[in-house]
This record gives sequence, C-alpha cells and structure tokens, in this order.
Amino acid sequence: MRIPYSAEKDDLYYPAKHAVFFPNGRPQSDAALCVEMTRLAYCQLDTSFALDRDRIRKVLGRIQFTDCRFFEKPTAPDGGGSHAFLALDGDNKIAVLSFRGTDKDDPSDLADDLNLLPQPWQGGGDVHSGFGQALREIWPAVEAALQEFNQYEFLFTGHSLGAAMATLASSLQAPKSLYTIGCPRVGDQAFADLLRGLDNHRYVDCCDLVPRVPPEEILGLKCYAHLPGKIHYIDFDRAVRQLDPSDPYIDGDQTKAEEDYLKNYSWRIGDVALRPLADHAPVNYVLPVTVATP
Repeated sequence: MRIPYSAEKDDLYYPAKHAVFFPNGRPQSDAALCVEMTRLAYCQLDTSFALDRDRIRKVLGRIQFTDCRFFEKPTAPDGGGSHAFLALDGDNKIAVLSFRGTDKDDPSDLADDLNLLPQPWQGGGDVHSGFGQALREIWPAVEAALQEFNQYEFLFTGHSLGAAMATLASSLQAPKSLYTIGCPRVGDQAFADLLRGLDNHRYVDCCDLVPRVPPEEILGLKCYAHLPGKIHYIDFDRAVRQLDPSDPYIDGDQTKAEEDYLKNYSWRIGDVALRPLADHAPVNYVLPVTVATP
C-alpha cells in the first residue's frame, strides 16, 4: 500500500485545518490512537488561539470517549500559551493526555521554543527552560485532573512542543505509556535517565528537523539527550521501522528522501521548501503509524 505524503504548507502550519479525524473509527492500537490525538490538539477557534472544544468533543464522541477536560493558560485573554486536553473513555477506564505543539502564530509558543538554556527540573536533571515553562503554565490543572481520574490508565502524547511537554509530564507522573511525535531533545542525560524503564515510544519521520534540536552540546557542554531506547523511524518508503538512533540506514535513507524532495516538491507553489520541515507535519506521522498499527 502506498501511503500518501503531504508537502503542503497548510498541513505543517495548520495541522487541523483540512483534517478528517479517525476516518475509519477508533484504532485498535494505542500508537495509532495517540498519533491522531496529537493532531486533534491543534483544533482551535478562528477568533483566537483557544482550543475548539466543540469540535474536539464531537470527534472524541465518535470514537467512544465519553468526556474531555481542557487545559489552557488561564491568564491569556487571546487564548495563547500552552494547551492540552484529557480525553476520557469511562467504559474502559482509559485516558489520553494530549498536548498541543507550537502554533506558529502564537508568540508565546515561539518564545518557549527559543528559550533553550537548561535549568534545573523539579523531577531531577536539567531541562529546556522554555519547555519547562510551557508545562508549568497548565500543570496544576492537569495534575488535579490526573488525580481525579487516578483509576484510569493514562497515555501521554504530543507533537513537537507538545511532545516535549508530554515527556516532562511523564517525569512528574508516570503514565502507562508515552507516545511522542517529532519530539525535540528535552533535557540532559540525568533527566533522560529519570525516565529509563518508562514504556516510551518515540516516533521520528525521516528528515524531520525537530528531533535534531536543540543541539546535544552548547558551548562545549553536554546539555541535551533523547530518552534511551530505539526510535520508531518512518523511512522514505513511509514504513515504520524500529531502529537505533545511530543506525547507518538512517543517513542513507534521509539523503535519498531529500534528493527526491528537491526534485518533486521544493519548487511547487504551496509546498514547503525543505523536506526537514515538511516531514514535521503531523499528517505525515498519522498515516504511516496508523497503517503500521491499525
């Protein structure tokens, strides 16, 4: 089966704009469920950055999630700042906590992304200052909801900035599983070691730039590392492979993908100019993961 690929700017910058969520109903796998939940977190009102709660609830209702709690920065009158929702399946006692990634039009999100100096984290180790600040904006409300529904099995997930926030949240309250989509490096090795043993599933789409930032070293100091373990790597053929990050297959596959992109997409009006950016679009994760784990 050939899995469609999107190079369109709208799919990168406005992931929910053209989305048809869960077209085949609720997936059987946690991976396929979580990857689409990350795109659902990008639903926002036209008049502000606030979550489109009605749309999110309608989508969740169609896949048997009976309730939803929303978390947004309380002091932002325009709805800017951090966003997340907790989708609740009361019949099966499953809850998915999905954090929204960067909204390119929201200055507070961009400021969080760029504030990369490490700072001590309450759970241990040092972490990216902006990511830590983004989670702290909504963590008290999130934590209260997790305690209220502590009889549920929790899945934490997010895309991009949202993946970083989900990772940080996992260090404060361990979920059943963590699913990160296009996740940047979040903290140092001491922080990464805190989550050793967590059921962690880190998805990386081919040339996606974001999992390669921030740099491992700043001014000669080792500041950032990914969580230990293999990655779920989506290759040029849109197949999901479980690989070690240093696997030489990845280098050759990325070179082939970038050459193909220059030939077929970079020059087209309406498409993203560079594959490392286009591969970050949530839709380019959703389809391969759903096919691999229906």
